[in-house]
Amino acid sequence: NLEITPAQLALYPCEGSVVVTDVNSGEILAMVSYPSYDNNKLTNSVDSDYYNKLLNDKTKPLYNRSTQQRTAPGSTYKMLTTIAGVQENAIDLDTEILDESVFTKVSTQSSPKCWISPGTHGLIGIEEALEVSCNYFFYEVGFQLSTTDNGTYVESLGLDKLSKYAQMFGLDRTTGIEIAESDPNISDTDAIRSAIGQGTNSFTATQISRYVTTIANSGTCYDLSLILERKDVNGNVTYTDPHTVSGMVSIPDSLWTTVHNGMRRVVTNHTDENALINRINVDVAGKTGTAQEDKTKPSHALFVSYAPFDNPEMSVTTVIPYGYSSGNAEELAGFIYAYLYDKALLENESVTGNTNVSD
Repeated sequence: NLEITPAQLALYPCEGSVVVTDVNSGEILAMVSYPSYDNNKLTNSVDSDYYNKLLNDKTKPLYNRSTQQRTAPGSTYKMLTTIAGVQENAIDLDTEILDESVFTKVSTQSSPKCWISPGTHGLIGIEEALEVSCNYFFYEVGFQLSTTDNGTYVESLGLDKLSKYAQMFGLDRTTGIEIAESDPNISDTDAIRSAIGQGTNSFTATQISRYVTTIANSGTCYDLSLILERKDVNGNVTYTDPHTVSGMVSIPDSLWTTVHNGMRRVVTNHTDENALINRINVDVAGKTGTAQEDKTKPSHALFVSYAPFDNPEMSVTTVIPYGYSSGNAEELAGFIYAYLYDKALLENESVTGNTNVSD
């Protein structure tokens, strides 16, 4: 009867988290941390043997990965970089950049490469750059954000501009959730790599969720909340979640449209048409992210998303630390959207994973 978990074997992936929000209020509809535990055994009277087992479990099931485990956001950050680039006049909505595979405009120990290197995405604009997650395009945006009027590259200039927009999306502070949450970290080094969600960018799943929730509703940054209301013993409501607005991202509608279209293209054009997320009866917009933080371990897998595309209701954020490919996080999100919007698809057929994306 011995149970051996992936974490005890030091195999990856062996953990993950999911956050689902109402994009029009900031209410958290679901929050999952894995590995987890049976909270029925810790309600009212505590099963001491079970609790001691949890304390000694090497998979750390009591560690809330959704609110406490931070990872680099990877390419999920590229919508923020797009908005910063356009608003700071580094690029405009019609800008096209030639992907030259290896970015050599700034002298570093190792020149950053596009994920497709030694290949190239060719000459592309914003929507396609988001769709195919072209690193080179966003390296160039980071470079332009860091360049003064006289053409001098000043790294701190670009970092400050990226930080300015990260703050608008609430990434400089905790989300307001009513339980313990790790502090976020906005990158303070390497503007080029920071523009693709690397550098020292590090956020929890809840913080990434608030970011994509703000994108989905086109600019209202809500505090997140687990508590909708409280009632006393007589059933009288003593507290109602005020859906606090933490900030606003005020940008032109045309820029929101470009960002949203790019995210929709990630799902329709850059993901296998037979993948579950493209077969359910709701249109999903999303962005993949693959973030490397430890060369001895696989990359983190992330996917941020919302649906329906034309009238957003829900956002789904999936984070699989050391999950190898963002396609794995996207596939997980597909199952969640199917449960939310198309249960018949799950009930009437055997669903197999065939998501195929690169990031």
